[in-house]
Amino acid sequence: MTVDSAGGVQVQFVGLAQLASWLKTLCEQNRMRILCFLMQGERGVCDLADHLDLPQNLVSHHLSVLRELSLVRARRDEDDARCIHYSVDRAALARLNALYLGFFAAERDRPRGLDCCSGGECCPECRPTGLC
Repeated sequence: MTVDSAGGVQVQFVGLAQLASWLKTLCEQNRMRILCFLMQGERGVCDLADHLDLPQNLVSHHLSVLRELSLVRARRDEDDARCIHYSVDRAALARLNALYLGFFAAERDRPRGLDCCSGGECCPECRPTGLC
């Protein structure tokens, strides 16, 4: 939390831009389906396309979007360099989970005092805490 030059309280949540970017990407149903399937283990594009009943080019597109946000990792097959295997990046998933749970934590929801700041201005007692 910071206080701006006018004395108003601004609440800042570290990682908000990253969380918003991840949520915006994940709101697409096929990406969620791909992640759900990858949570069961590493898969190739053909396997994903067959299992999800989607065209390969669409699966590749969604995997590319997920890779841009580091939610999915790619590994080339040692025997056939044309084959790429995809898996969920567990560390990125843990960061996403931590940001999501931190942002939507019930403890962050604090009721405003009924007799506090009734004039529309934040009172000196509340200003440092940002509770008004």
